[in-house]
This record gives sequence, C-alpha cells and structure tokens, in this order.
Amino acid sequence: MQPEGDLRRQAVEIMKTYGPVHGGTPAGDFSIINLDDDPGWVVTSHHPDILTYVSPEEVTERSNDLVIGLLGRSKRDLDAAELMVIHVEDNRGLIVQ
Repeated sequence: MQPEGDLRRQAVEIMKTYGPVHGGTPAGDFSIINLDDDPGWVVTSHHPDILTYVSPEEVTERSNDLVIGLLGRSKRDLDAAELMVIHVEDNRGLIVQ
C-alpha cells in the first residue's frame, strides 16, 4: 500500500512477515473475491498487499468458497516459505520485472 525503494525487497519482507499461515489467528483468515471478467478467484489475507490467485483448473467444479479459500491460503503459506517474487506492481499500476 506504501511502495518505496526496492519494491521486490519490500514484497519479500511483507511475505516473510505476513505470508505464513497460523491457524486460529488473523494470519489464518481469508476472504474470496469472485472475478467477474476473468475465470478464477482472488483469496485475500490479513495483509491488504497479499492476494493469491486460484484458477478454475486448480479446483473441481463442485468446489465451494471454503475449498477455494483454503487452497489460496495454502498457496500463500508456500509462497511465504519460498519467498520467490514473480510479480510486483506499485500503486500507479507500473509492473516491475
């Protein structure tokens, strides 16, 4: 939400601090956003800068929001363990590769 300096390094610090999942705490909470224009869902977390995409190919047709959310949450936890940033976008919409 407040990009400054090296955005990739800032992203790693955010993921290191807020990415790991701890059940029963805010770090385990999530919400689901259904994408209108694209297939799939975005799973939110307790940090507004961490969003996880779940594609339709990752779930079955009968999957509900709980299943999608748990999958997104587990993907976030894995991302926090690996700390490999593949996309950074600042608040002006500029993509940093």
